[in-house]
Amino acid sequence: MKATTIVLIFAAVCVLTMLTVMLRRKCLFKGLFATVFQGVAALYAVKLIGLATGISIAVNWYTLGTAAVLGSPGVALILAAEAIFMR
Repeated sequence: MKATTIVLIFAAVCVLTMLTVMLRRKCLFKGLFATVFQGVAALYAVKLIGLATGISIAVNWYTLGTAAVLGSPGVALILAAEAIFMR
């Protein structure tokens, strides 16, 4: 299997797990809004702090999508992937 296929399968499992938990707790819309807001806020916080520390994340559709779907752990995943693969 290609690396992109593995990443897409992992992302789909993460999204389905989040939706299942939110549906069982009956807080789907509130949970989705909180996750999206928290992830995008964390992404922009890292972007602003990156000006002082030198750690930067490009804000594009892929990083916004990851931050919106996975929340703060998604931003941490982006930072870890950048540290491992881009340095």
